[in-house]
Amino acid sequence: MPDVRKRVADFRPSGRAVPDLRGLPEVEFRKPGRASNSVRSGVKSFRRSRRIFLAVALVAAVGLAVGQRLTAESWVVPSVTSAPVVARPGAAPRTPPPVVSAGAGGSGKFAYVPGYGPVLGRAGAIRRFRVAVEKPARAAADFAHQVDRALGDRRSWIAARRFRLQRVPGSVRAEFTVYLASARTSERMCLAGGLRTEGYTSCRLPRRVIINGTRWASSVPGYGAALAVYQAYAINHEVGHQLGHGHEKCPGAGEPAPVMMQQTFGLRGCRAYSWPYRDGRRWTGPPAA
Repeated sequence: MPDVRKRVADFRPSGRAVPDLRGLPEVEFRKPGRASNSVRSGVKSFRRSRRIFLAVALVAAVGLAVGQRLTAESWVVPSVTSAPVVARPGAAPRTPPPVVSAGAGGSGKFAYVPGYGPVLGRAGAIRRFRVAVEKPARAAADFAHQVDRALGDRRSWIAARRFRLQRVPGSVRAEFTVYLASARTSERMCLAGGLRTEGYTSCRLPRRVIINGTRWASSVPGYGAALAVYQAYAINHEVGHQLGHGHEKCPGAGEPAPVMMQQTFGLRGCRAYSWPYRDGRRWTGPPAA
């Protein structure tokens, strides 16, 4: 019969050691033939108790490992059947972007932010979304708060009063998920959907809004506005694609940039602007080719 104690002692779920069970005391018999009935009964009881303890410990360890796997989502790259589409104008950087801490790890696995967010908007059906941050997710709650804040602003997409938005936990069915991913993971995810970002930009795939963690943490050179402005733009721009909106151009020098303009690659004479609406009206530019 296999040594149960050895299997339990050697089992290490996710790097966490279980108690070392090999140090359990053994009973020594100097004259086993002359042991009393009470002693023999006590030894049998001790051995049964030890076997039960070992079995319970093994089941608990296996359950812990399985439970840990069920709390995370692994990104599986599907096959690409068509040539990748370059998701931005001009040439992308040939060197990898600098790695900037953005609260998103580089494991390729995502943790959903738990709980419900507030209902954003005043009219229309509720459209639900989830938020997932690449593990180790050091700032997941803060990212979820910033997503709620950007989408809940009176100048955001809810200004049309055609729908409302609400963040839901990972266990609840949702229309789309907003991911905060490291530069390398976001590149893989976008490429799997046919979009070549070279790890520099965010992107949107069906039901997936993928925010590049480096851009989230550091914006882009020459943007000319606070980081919070760029972050709100990134959320509203990619969610705008999810809602069916295409790219737009700068409407004129000195004007606020439309949110569907690719502001990451330059403002083309416009001023940084994060929102789909301005003064209660939809703010747009000419459609991009």
